[in-house]
Amino acid sequence: MLALAMGLCDAASAAPPYDQGGAVTLSPRVRFLPLEAQHDPVDLSARVPSLMNYRVIEAGTPMPQAYVVSGSEGRLISGAGDQIVARYVQGRPGQRFGLYTPGTLLKDDQGRVLGQVMIRQGVARLERQGAPLSTLTVEKSPREVSAGAQLMALDDWTPPRQLVPLTAPAGTRGQILDRPGAGRIVGLRDIVVIDLGRHQVTPGMRLRVQGEPEEVSDPVTGGLLALDGGVLGELMIVRTFEQTSLALVTRAGLPMATGDRVEATLDD
Repeated sequence: MLALAMGLCDAASAAPPYDQGGAVTLSPRVRFLPLEAQHDPVDLSARVPSLMNYRVIEAGTPMPQAYVVSGSEGRLISGAGDQIVARYVQGRPGQRFGLYTPGTLLKDDQGRVLGQVMIRQGVARLERQGAPLSTLTVEKSPREVSAGAQLMALDDWTPPRQLVPLTAPAGTRGQILDRPGAGRIVGLRDIVVIDLGRHQVTPGMRLRVQGEPEEVSDPVTGGLLALDGGVLGELMIVRTFEQTSLALVTRAGLPMATGDRVEATLDD
């Protein structure tokens, strides 16, 4: 697994601000020291359960209609081994469904909807289909299953146990849209959603997270200095959808958050 070991290197190469006018660009950068070579396979096995808990419903795709009405004996919260009743379920006895709650509605910079994040609460097996209510048994529940959870047939995607790092095409640019179910701050080994789809990236591609430039005031001259944001961390694409992708944070040097830019990696 790629690991981080960082050192902050000053790279202020411009002339002193009192000798010449204009903004001086300061470029602090994070130096990563990986424990493995950049082309060694990255072990994802520890993140497989988490990767299975996130899906994206593409823009234009109807939202699921089936939903949990209640647990057994009218309970509002259920767990593994409990029975639940749900409405509008279409399936055959023994079929397994994911139980999901909606997460973030994904939008691009222009406000165009790209998709809907769905966060899995558990997996249930259909016992008896009925009209209007069907009975299911909760098989797995990493989170408590609540009334209103939506049912979706399980997809056939299986997370890879390993991925070989690939170089993204030059000019590839996007941004972090979401850290599903966990707020804005992004850290090492987190799973994030970015606004690049399967026509732009493929599983294994590496992208750097780029900090935004900032302005700081020179304490001597009072002028403004442009501070380069530097590289904050690195992602690896794990699963692609039509307009978005799931990525794993494989390196983290400085704080990252949703909204940060991602770009093709620099030469190592």
